[in-house]
Amino acid sequence: MYYKSIRFKMTIVYMAVLALTLSAFSAILYHYVSISLYENMDTLLRSKAEGIVHAIGTYWEAERLGPNRYGAKVDDWQGGINFATIAQRWVQERSKDPKLLDIIVQIYDPNGTVVASSKSTQGIANISEDSLIYVLYGNSMFDTLTTSFPTKKVVKFRVFLTPAVKNSQVEYVVQVASPLTSIQTPLDIIKFALFILFPLTVLLTGMIGAFLAKMTLRPVDNMIKTIHDITVENMKLKLKLPGTRDEIEKLAGTFNEMLARLDHAFTSHKRLFEDLSHDLKTPLTVIKGEFEVVLKKKRSAEDYEAVLRSSLEEVDKIIRLAENMLMLASFEAQNIIPDRRELDLNILIQGIVNSMRKPAGEKHIEISLSYDFDMTIKADERQLKQLFINLLDNAIKYTPDNGKINIDARKDKAGVRIKIKDTGHGIADYQIEHIFDRFYRVDKSRTEQGFGLGLSIVKSVVDSHDGKIEVESSIGHGTTFNIFLPTV
Repeated sequence: MYYKSIRFKMTIVYMAVLALTLSAFSAILYHYVSISLYENMDTLLRSKAEGIVHAIGTYWEAERLGPNRYGAKVDDWQGGINFATIAQRWVQERSKDPKLLDIIVQIYDPNGTVVASSKSTQGIANISEDSLIYVLYGNSMFDTLTTSFPTKKVVKFRVFLTPAVKNSQVEYVVQVASPLTSIQTPLDIIKFALFILFPLTVLLTGMIGAFLAKMTLRPVDNMIKTIHDITVENMKLKLKLPGTRDEIEKLAGTFNEMLARLDHAFTSHKRLFEDLSHDLKTPLTVIKGEFEVVLKKKRSAEDYEAVLRSSLEEVDKIIRLAENMLMLASFEAQNIIPDRRELDLNILIQGIVNSMRKPAGEKHIEISLSYDFDMTIKADERQLKQLFINLLDNAIKYTPDNGKINIDARKDKAGVRIKIKDTGHGIADYQIEHIFDRFYRVDKSRTEQGFGLGLSIVKSVVDSHDGKIEVESSIGHGTTFNIFLPTV
């Protein structure tokens, strides 16, 4: 189902990350715009208030110099009538700056009585007692007031109060106020824009992300279609590399490599079962035939003994096959750890050569052995015995009648080197790199063949002893195996 697909999950994650990012950005933007608008308003209010205070100070200076500067009588100055008139003129002055048009200016005396007001405020901005007391101590302050008009309209005002001080005494309090609609309106516009643009942006980018995810994962869809067509009988089918040079191409290449390994394993096991069915059938058929013949009538003791000996040889073949398969399975599972003990390699090789002289003699093959003295190493005797038996058995099998097998064992500083050279048919160059593969057989014919396990076991034994094995061969010139084993 689509909602369970990687494409859908990628799109949802992408949209979620984008939504969180935009949310954080919007919150930060709104916060800083709000702060900036409030700071601008506070600056305007402070500037307007300080201008009024400066005008009051100028008036006081003129009063000190003489009332005739304003054309008023002395009595007028003494009663403050002229000041109220002039103050009313100050606060009602129209500013050419559109930002100052909505500012309300009021001047209070120390008792909280309005001396002058720029417009009819209907009591909406009367100074509170607490604020009056605070300013009478010579302090300035900002405040936000909520006022209800007779029309039941609620308006918030930003207010700034500052004292006009004469001879260290507060004579008047100047209050300037401006409705917050000049701030709230642009903030509302921003909120509305973000409210509309936010979901549209997330939705649009989500659609684009889904499209990009589809384009990105299209090679994966093609891979899935090809994988559905791959069966045991059709494992040579390969995935088409998308040519994107990214992780998807690496995935396709890795899958093709895995298919090649599986194909090789299936082919090898199929060949193994075919070989097993053939080679197990042969000794079992021989044993069955001999038993049937000997049971048809009574035989002499010598005849029974001959049949038993022949059957015993066939049973030995089956046992060797089973042992090789069990050992190979253990090596593959890494369950075999060499039991390293000191052993004399000369004695081990001599014993194996003596045991192999009989099958070699049946083909008139001469086995020669030369070695250094004191060939003591630490190794697993059972595994090394299996190694040399498999190599010699292989050499005898592929060496024609009247051939030769030479074994040369020498010691050097790092370990021992054993060379086993035969005069057999030899191995082609393209086959040498595969001879240690499991179930691989150089001779594909059914005659004189094994199961393709012997050399694989040899390589496993050498590797388990941290050794090395090399092969030199050419068609018609025999084969040489060089084995190096460390002394410890």
